[in-house]
Amino acid sequence: MKRLFVLAAIAVLFSPIRIAGQGYQVVELADVQLAKSLDATVQDHSGAPIPKALVQEFSSDWRTVLRSTSTAADGRFSLTPVQGRRIYFIQISAPGFDPLRFRLQVDANRGGRLRLELTIAT
Repeated sequence: MKRLFVLAAIAVLFSPIRIAGQGYQVVELADVQLAKSLDATVQDHSGAPIPKALVQEFSSDWRTVLRSTSTAADGRFSLTPVQGRRIYFIQISAPGFDPLRFRLQVDANRGGRLRLELTIAT
């Protein structure tokens, strides 16, 4: 019995693992996005909202997640501004879509409502 368990374990260790799914490529917006507030609507190419997309705020080097939330049924998310922080480093990801990274500056005078479009992963 013990020998059978060991053989089964060895077979598992050397069996190729295949993960069904798509390859993802991070899409990064070059320009800082201006918005009136720290919220946005996330949608697909047809304009349909993407619910339950993961929204993460990162450190400026994109290595540390500072906080996260997810989009609501209407594709909207909102984060509370941090006093003294000028630029927010945001990444949005959802199954089947390429993750989107961008820098966001909140400016109530110059910013607008932010609508973000995720592209389908290929």
